[in-house]
Amino acid sequence: MSLSLRAQFLMLSAVIQALVVGVLIWNSQRLMNHAVNTNAERVAQEYAVTLNLSLSPYAVRGRLPELNSYLAEMLSDPDDSFLRYITILDEHEQPIIAAGKREAPLPAILRQGGGASFKGVRTLISDTTLHARSPLLLKDNRIGSINFGLSTRDLQQARDEVLIQGGLISLIGFAVGMLMFYVFTQGIGRRLAALTGDSQQIAQGDYSKALPVHGDDEIAVFTRTLNAISAALRERIAQLEHSQRRLSESEARFKTLFDMAPLPLTVSDRDGRIMAANRALVQTFGPAATELVGKRSDEVTFWASPIERERIWQMYRDQGAVHGAIAGVLLPDGSVGSVAIWSSSLTLDGNGAIIWALLDLTEELNAKRELKDLNISLESRVRERSAALERANADLSAALQTLQHTQDELLASEKMASLGSLVAGIAHELNTPIGNSLLASTALRDRVQEFEAHVAAGALRRSELTAHLEEVRLASELISGSLHKAAELISSFKQIAVDQTNDQRRSFDLLAAVQDTIATYMPRLRRAPCEVVLQIPEGMVFDSYPGALYQILNNLINNALNHAFESGGGTITVRAEAVEDDIVELVFTDNGRGMSEDVLKRVFDPFFTTKMGQGGTGLGMNIVYNIVTGILGGRISIDSAPGVGTAVRMLLPRTAPQR
Repeated sequence: MSLSLRAQFLMLSAVIQALVVGVLIWNSQRLMNHAVNTNAERVAQEYAVTLNLSLSPYAVRGRLPELNSYLAEMLSDPDDSFLRYITILDEHEQPIIAAGKREAPLPAILRQGGGASFKGVRTLISDTTLHARSPLLLKDNRIGSINFGLSTRDLQQARDEVLIQGGLISLIGFAVGMLMFYVFTQGIGRRLAALTGDSQQIAQGDYSKALPVHGDDEIAVFTRTLNAISAALRERIAQLEHSQRRLSESEARFKTLFDMAPLPLTVSDRDGRIMAANRALVQTFGPAATELVGKRSDEVTFWASPIERERIWQMYRDQGAVHGAIAGVLLPDGSVGSVAIWSSSLTLDGNGAIIWALLDLTEELNAKRELKDLNISLESRVRERSAALERANADLSAALQTLQHTQDELLASEKMASLGSLVAGIAHELNTPIGNSLLASTALRDRVQEFEAHVAAGALRRSELTAHLEEVRLASELISGSLHKAAELISSFKQIAVDQTNDQRRSFDLLAAVQDTIATYMPRLRRAPCEVVLQIPEGMVFDSYPGALYQILNNLINNALNHAFESGGGTITVRAEAVEDDIVELVFTDNGRGMSEDVLKRVFDPFFTTKMGQGGTGLGMNIVYNIVTGILGGRISIDSAPGVGTAVRMLLPRTAPQR
């Protein structure tokens, strides 16, 4: 018979309380026995001391027998004291005196030195008597013993009363505890019964009612959990109902899509009996396709031969599906066509089914055959065209090589033209200092001849000598200064010519390189007239290719003179500043006529020039772009607008990349 949870709880509580009460009673009895024994031993020790003090004077004189009558009278009434008997033994355990009533012989354990020892007194409790033994000094220093008995009846009665009262209190507590447990479990039982009733409503499908929650104990927590489960079930049921609606809608959509699909579709069971066919199948294979439903595919006129059907079904049995297999079928006009077949397994109403998709490839295969014939005829044409293209490619390769050679020659020509312009400028610059030197030397020669004739005539005066020396000094200074200027021009020209022809890498100062280039263009710049402003700090040293830098500045100056200042003079500004640790921004600016947007888009294109037929090659800015981005490893950009001028910005590394 199964017990309820409440009954099990009450039984468990009763067992636990009974164990607790039993342990309490046992411990109380143990403690009371210990207390009784301890008190009895203490009383025995006190009696032993008192008797020893009282009997010692008689014992040491041998007069103990004189106390027999006194001790007998003292012990005649048991209610006067706890003492029941006194026996004094000599060293041979022979009685000297004995008084009182002793129900049994003296305990042998005490004679043998046993029993409990308390401050020299040995004791032993037997029934309601405490037997005690202590030493006593006799006459002639002999050691005897005092043996006496004390009644423990009162102590045992007190102990029994305490135990009885403790037991009654424990039983009353046990009864009260059981009553409280009963009342407590009765309340829990009512709550559980109510909870069970409400839970049965939930079990019957009524999830709308929330279970009442009382307090914060475990039942309340369990009730909240049931409410949460109920809410989750309501939500899950709502989701299932929504899923059911969506499934129904999905089935309806699938049926519609199946029927409206442009691809012929059929559904059959695992034995090949056709269960459904869509409209596309009727449109493709004719009205007779409607007769397929309810029949096996080998019972209708569809396959070109029974072998075709068996091959497709064997493929399905081996692979579990058919993926694009081509089979022969009979078309409505009686001809044999080709279809591609796909299959997929599915479950309908709990039964296995197969959906078949058919794609008519008859026209496509016919077109492929025609295309194959056409390809065969085209191959010969392609071979002929390929031979012609190979010949054309050979001609184009030769033309490209010629064009590249021509471009190299034009680049060399551009460089030589720049060098020629440099030579012309240097020659013009040298005319002035050399002419001054020639004029001064000729005048000096004439003055020397006149001075020699004057000296030969003997009419030389000191003032004339002084004047002649001053003229010689002035002429010498003029000749020396002009020749030094010519030497500097020649040195600059030599350095620029060597750098441009050899294109060697070396360390150079940017300011000095720009000044050398500007010096070679001073005659043209003065004729323009054009002012040059240099904003380059000193000590900006490059490890790069100075010839490439001269070529860039030459092309930019030529462009400025030929295009920007074509109708008048202006100002050219060359500015440089460090933008990063190893990067310098070099800006070449003019305030000339500027460039339009179309020209600016094509300014770096090779062979593009606005002076075609007027001596321009269209390679100047292309050379600048290639040198900046290639040889010098930098970047270049141009900002310009009509009437505003042009600014060419170059970001150049101080250390050019290795070539």
